[in-house]
Amino acid sequence: MSDIEDNEIINNETEEIIEKPFLSMNVLEIITEERNMHGLRHHDYQRYRRYCTKKIHNLRKFLKLTQGKKKYQKKEITVDIINNIKHLYVFLFSAERAWSYAMQLKTESIDEPRKHYHLMKRLKKAAFYANQLEDVCKNYEKIDEKTLLDVQGYAALMTGYKLFEEQNWQVALEKFAIARTIYEKLAAAGDPQQEALCHSTIDSIDPNIRYCAYNLKIKNTSSEDDIAALVEMKLKSSATGANFLDDKIEALLQKKIQEKASQFTSITWRNHDIDIKNAKIAENILKANDAIDDLEKIKIIDAKNEKEIKTYNDNVDDKLNRFSNVLEAYHDGQRLAEKELLEDRLATDKVISSKSEEKTNNLKYLFSYISYQRLMYTLKRNLLLIKQIEVNNSNPTKDNVKLCKPENVVKLYDTIQQVINEVKELPFIDNDVSLSALLSIKTWYYKACRCFSCAKLYADNSKIPESLALLLRANSYVSNSKLEIDTILRKISAKKTLSTEISEEDIQELEEFKQKCEEVSEKIRKLRIEQKARYCLSNVEEETSSTEEFSKKEEKRKILISHMDFYATDEFDKNDPRLIDFPPNFEPIPCKPLFFDIASNKIDYSMDRLHLRASGKTQEKKGWGLFSMWGKKK
Repeated sequence: MSDIEDNEIINNETEEIIEKPFLSMNVLEIITEERNMHGLRHHDYQRYRRYCTKKIHNLRKFLKLTQGKKKYQKKEITVDIINNIKHLYVFLFSAERAWSYAMQLKTESIDEPRKHYHLMKRLKKAAFYANQLEDVCKNYEKIDEKTLLDVQGYAALMTGYKLFEEQNWQVALEKFAIARTIYEKLAAAGDPQQEALCHSTIDSIDPNIRYCAYNLKIKNTSSEDDIAALVEMKLKSSATGANFLDDKIEALLQKKIQEKASQFTSITWRNHDIDIKNAKIAENILKANDAIDDLEKIKIIDAKNEKEIKTYNDNVDDKLNRFSNVLEAYHDGQRLAEKELLEDRLATDKVISSKSEEKTNNLKYLFSYISYQRLMYTLKRNLLLIKQIEVNNSNPTKDNVKLCKPENVVKLYDTIQQVINEVKELPFIDNDVSLSALLSIKTWYYKACRCFSCAKLYADNSKIPESLALLLRANSYVSNSKLEIDTILRKISAKKTLSTEISEEDIQELEEFKQKCEEVSEKIRKLRIEQKARYCLSNVEEETSSTEEFSKKEEKRKILISHMDFYATDEFDKNDPRLIDFPPNFEPIPCKPLFFDIASNKIDYSMDRLHLRASGKTQEKKGWGLFSMWGKKK
């Protein structure tokens, strides 16, 4: 029995000695550095291929896996014999050697088309070694998740290159989409150097995706956002696309957040240093910060016509989803901070120490910070919804009927008022003079915006007096907001006590709100003038309509002088008897008959006689008889 026990002990010791190590490598960093150092900076693929050949020989020599000097003896690398990262390097540089040879042949095949067949064989070899590296990493137990993702991205990229040359556009597009997605997530999970390398690789993948989409008759792939949308669509439709990616990427991001959370021990907010001792709260704050970075990447441009409104609404929906990620992270952090506060309250009820108050205040500040951030991003989300309704109202279409409801704007401003009231109730907010002043300014400003929105609704329903009353109220709210802003800025310029308590960010926010107040004040002034004009016009129309009705009634009534032979007629009014018309109405009368000379053009007049008559002379008469020869009678 003792011999058997001794053998078991020896076997256990050997098992412990042969225990496999934990492997990790950065594929993208390795190949980028090697390519730049050995020829690819100058596009010298032949030099890089020679380097890869020497590198593989040295690796096999180090691992004692040479395949014979005179006679070739194949020695495969399997999962069972792997105990060093250099085993993985053999697969990596074998793929790189085949790929560099393929790229060399690609430049030569322009003049010699026959080399294209050799090129395809080399690309198949590169894809084979890359997929073999992926299989080995999948089956190896102790390997870093980040390394596995990096290897999968590299394998998908090499396979995509092979399929691209084979003109298998559909499958090539799927492979490029997988590689692009992996490198996007690795950029988010890595350090700045890793992020730069991943984005550089994405830039080299995008032209291939565009060309595949072009051959598949897929339109709208000009911008980076269009490519991202196409990649997401392809991954969802692909059966093998990204089923394995989601869990691994989320696990990698979670691991990165946990590593950061272990170093994330304090924050500074409103000139207060807040310690974070709960790792889960730190994780949620880091998640929220990452979600905020993701949120700020989307830039929304207002739609100017009906054609742009669909794109605008899609961008807004995307941004709203990212707002949800931010709010979810802060909500989880707020719940944990509230739980910590409750536990601290229960503990201090039992035992009070010298540091109990300090700890409690720290937790209250932490709770206030997380709650404040959540409420402020809720406010920003509501403002985005208000903007969306206003843009859709200015560009109405059949598809955005649900978004064209101006009454929802009033509800959203009510929600904003509730948000500001919740912020005011948070611990230590009252002690912060500058923040309290900012909240007061926001209260007046958003009250004015709400009144203005209500006034527009009443104006659209032709309720002019109510609209004018609301505009007057809105103007008073804006005046209060502007007055407080001017007071604070005057104190800051005079270097009074408030200037030491307010930050540069608060001053910038005050300037922004001052400009917003001016804009709202101008809108109120314009709408007031418009409503007053409509009110005066409606009064004039009423007066004219009443006078027209009165004149019609008067026309129907007969004058008394016209019906003197009849007694007590309905037209007679004792209070207002209509005796005669004064001034009397005009009546048509006959005029003198006029002679119209129709035949004047046909009559031949003696113009000489007319001239004589016009001059007052008479025509000369010839004498007759005995004395006519001696003279003329005039």
